[in-house]
Amino acid sequence: MSICLGFGVGTVGVSILLNTVTIYFPALMATVLGQSTAIAGALLTVSKLYDIIADLVIGARSDATKSRWGRRRPFLLAGAIVSGLTFPAIFAPPSLDGTDLMIYYAAILILYSTGYSLFNVPYLAMPSEMTDDYHQRTRLLSFRTLFVSIGQLTAGAGTAALLLHFGRDRDGFAATGLILTVVIVATMLACFLATAKARMVERHEGTKPPMRDQIRMVFENRPIVILLSVKFLHLLSLASVSTTGLLFLINVTKDGYAGQEVLSIASNVSIAVSMPIWSAIAHRIGKHRSFMIATCLYILMALTWLLAAEGLPLWTMGLRGVGLGLSSGGMLLMGAAMLPDTMDYDRRRTGLRREGLFSSFYAIVEKAAFAIGPALMGAYLAAMGYIPTKGGQVVTQPDLAISAMYVGVAIIPTVMLGISIIILMFYDLDEKRLGDTGSQA
Repeated sequence: MSICLGFGVGTVGVSILLNTVTIYFPALMATVLGQSTAIAGALLTVSKLYDIIADLVIGARSDATKSRWGRRRPFLLAGAIVSGLTFPAIFAPPSLDGTDLMIYYAAILILYSTGYSLFNVPYLAMPSEMTDDYHQRTRLLSFRTLFVSIGQLTAGAGTAALLLHFGRDRDGFAATGLILTVVIVATMLACFLATAKARMVERHEGTKPPMRDQIRMVFENRPIVILLSVKFLHLLSLASVSTTGLLFLINVTKDGYAGQEVLSIASNVSIAVSMPIWSAIAHRIGKHRSFMIATCLYILMALTWLLAAEGLPLWTMGLRGVGLGLSSGGMLLMGAAMLPDTMDYDRRRTGLRREGLFSSFYAIVEKAAFAIGPALMGAYLAAMGYIPTKGGQVVTQPDLAISAMYVGVAIIPTVMLGISIIILMFYDLDEKRLGDTGSQA
């Protein structure tokens, strides 16, 4: 239990890093700094494209690392330090404008992304080393998903509450960033310390194929290719919702930060509550079937955004949050629990321990989705005439911009997730096949 809790708490910091920037950076740019949503999306894209290279390097280096702390944990410590130094700078920019502001944010977002990758890539590789049991991985990752909900709750509702308290201006964002930094660093360091007694696997001392051949061998692993394709589509839909969601609440439903707070609390509490339910379902019918069911439920809930309008009571936002949370809890848990299975399958087939390489590809998919999603949505909103403001001012947006926000929160997720269900039908790695692969090896 202590290992599960200690490992899981690390994802609180990771979730705050990812979700706070994805949700609130476009709002900071568009409503406080007076910058176009297209510029905000482009800046996030640049940092994520850089991250693709960083993830590969960090994953390979963690596979090859040998230390008294194991292969992965030194990177957790480095990630906590770099994240603590760079995250607050995103929400407390100096008094710059124009090109100077863009250069500042390009540099800070790249440094922030480095800290995120230093922690997250080795972190994703650890579950495959911590246990070889097919069902214990689901249990371990259920704790991670529980803490994902806490991190998302902090990023969504916590940030909204802090901004409502401190103000939706430069000073308010700066104070909020500092407080969240304390939580990020504390949870990452707690994970580093608490996993000291977790099972570790030493680096593979034999001769490894060149990196090019290792990457080719990754794509010969059919289960990981399917899982990565599905996760890309899921994350692309999430990037669309995260980029558009707060602007939707501000400009369409008029619930603003209070609506964000209610939605985040309802959805993330529901994620946490759903963990034992989804774990039991997965044990009974399998992980990938549970994944498909959860995705179908999420599509139904995403379509309810088409019914959202100004004047509806906040409890309807909370009800929607419950449905989104219950379904996304299953999606998060199954995707996370299937990843170490694909790593184990690779080890049984090849005899190599390349968890860092696999986790880097998983992280690359995340970065690619969050590079493409915000950039396209930011450009789409700008093309539809979205009007940026300063100082938290709210203005009446054009009808085309309103329609674009509906597309971002409802239509794009429905299409992306619908395609992912079709792809999931071809996933066939279960406990029996994994055991057969081990016996053949």
